[in-house]
Amino acid sequence: MIDFTKYPVTFTIIGINIIVFLMINLKVVDTTVLGSSYIKTLQEKQLYRIITSAFTQKEFLHLACNMYSLYNIGQILEYALGHVIYPVCYAIIMIIGGGISARIHKKRSPFTICIGASGVICGLLGIYMVIAYSVMGFSGLKSMIPTIILLILMTTSKKIDSIGHFTGLFTGILCGIALVNVYS
Repeated sequence: MIDFTKYPVTFTIIGINIIVFLMINLKVVDTTVLGSSYIKTLQEKQLYRIITSAFTQKEFLHLACNMYSLYNIGQILEYALGHVIYPVCYAIIMIIGGGISARIHKKRSPFTICIGASGVICGLLGIYMVIAYSVMGFSGLKSMIPTIILLILMTTSKKIDSIGHFTGLFTGILCGIALVNVYS
């Protein structure tokens, strides 16, 4: 049985993603209203889209993959960082990574609507990698090699926002470095 009280932040985030997914598929709201793009998010100053896009998945497989990944890494980081620091890191990755991604899209695809939690999940992976490396050195990263390879392979798809993945990962690595320096 899953204990929802043990990881309340992770399960709340998963719940929000599922609710938004249902709202999209029941046609209550559209991804063009929630997704992030350079034009809508930054140029038209609809900054809320940086946050809403990170909770928006349209296809079931997209939702399932992201929520499975969040379920796995979210529990580990919520346990390690606590119920206060973990959501703060999640928000930092979402806002900074999403903002940088939207800005980078100015030249390549200013009208493309980007959605999904995967950029933040990549950021959580970045935090995990920094902590694992700081505790166990390179041997701490060996278990992450399949996940890193899968992440790199996924970003070759034209449907995947590789910029969002890498800005999330980079932001997460910076958060991880800050956390390790504060707590060591």
